[in-house]
Amino acid sequence: MEHAFGDLTVHTHRPASFTPDSPVVMVMHGRNRNGADYRDFWIESSERHGFLVVTPEFSEARFAHPHRYNYAGMVRADGTAAPRGEWLFPMIDDVFRDAAARAGSKRRRYSIFGHSAGAQFVHRFMTFAPSPLVERAVAANAGSYTLPLHDVAFPFGLGGVDAEVNLRALFSRPLVVLLGDRDIDPDDEHLPREPGAMQQGPHRFARGHYYMEVARREAQRIGAPLAWRLAIAPGVAHSGHDMAPFAARELSAG
Repeated sequence: MEHAFGDLTVHTHRPASFTPDSPVVMVMHGRNRNGADYRDFWIESSERHGFLVVTPEFSEARFAHPHRYNYAGMVRADGTAAPRGEWLFPMIDDVFRDAAARAGSKRRRYSIFGHSAGAQFVHRFMTFAPSPLVERAVAANAGSYTLPLHDVAFPFGLGGVDAEVNLRALFSRPLVVLLGDRDIDPDDEHLPREPGAMQQGPHRFARGHYYMEVARREAQRIGAPLAWRLAIAPGVAHSGHDMAPFAARELSAG
């Protein structure tokens, strides 16, 4: 199914086992803005685990790459910081409420998954504007990360944005960094190559490990527990389709 929500097309799948209490997963597509494909990637997991799948599509025409989607509108095209009122994060709660109402869901909270550019969006969502409606978040195969470092400028660190990020609170959030252990192509055409991204590692698998390494180090430095988890999808390269079942296990566990 699909429907319009403001400037977005929203793709959904309601499993055969759906009840008003079925869990809801928001799925954030990658750089190709192929929301219908990402919805389809989750159909098997939806039927297996009973998820209502909701996939908003952020078109390239409306949300130019990468500043309007990967960076969630936190910076403008010229690289200057945008005020919080221009950020995209609040739209996710709004899409969830609308889609849940249309599907007949009574759920008050949701989980969220993002792959590639969608993973960039998801981990920044959890960093800068975490919603109390989010139960769990999975960021899979991001091309680059906003490191939990105040002395590194956004988008590769926390510096220079219209937000105060409390590291202790950040490290307490329910974030899974999911990596395909074959996502190791340093020449991938869509791999971010800015200096700040290259400093995180030669490919996505290395960059995810580096993100977690920095988080562990900073959590230890301030004496805070780290609730984040690193998970590996063996044999998987840069594929939203192949990552979906691994993410579904993370979101259905416990």
